[in-house]
Amino acid sequence: MSGNTRILMNATLAHEIVGHYEASIADRAFPLYGLPPEVIKRNYALNEAQASIRAARFAPEIHSTERYALLRDAMLRLRNADLRVRDVKGELFIDQR
Repeated sequence: MSGNTRILMNATLAHEIVGHYEASIADRAFPLYGLPPEVIKRNYALNEAQASIRAARFAPEIHSTERYALLRDAMLRLRNADLRVRDVKGELFIDQR
């Protein structure tokens, strides 16, 4: 089962808005175009993990089980790209809103 199938509607919206949109307007999204495939794979995983972690930490009015599902999603995405959160934590925009 992929991470996306475990995420409910409110958490999905939080992932997109609090995760991707807010990171993008803060200019903290990872680039995905015009790069070598291995960098694109890494950056894609970082973008998705960052969005899920941001949503879990900062989204208002989502249930604790949704927050947990978002965090699991983030870890799965990193693991699938052979990354560990402790190794990339400093690169992620996850400490502020």
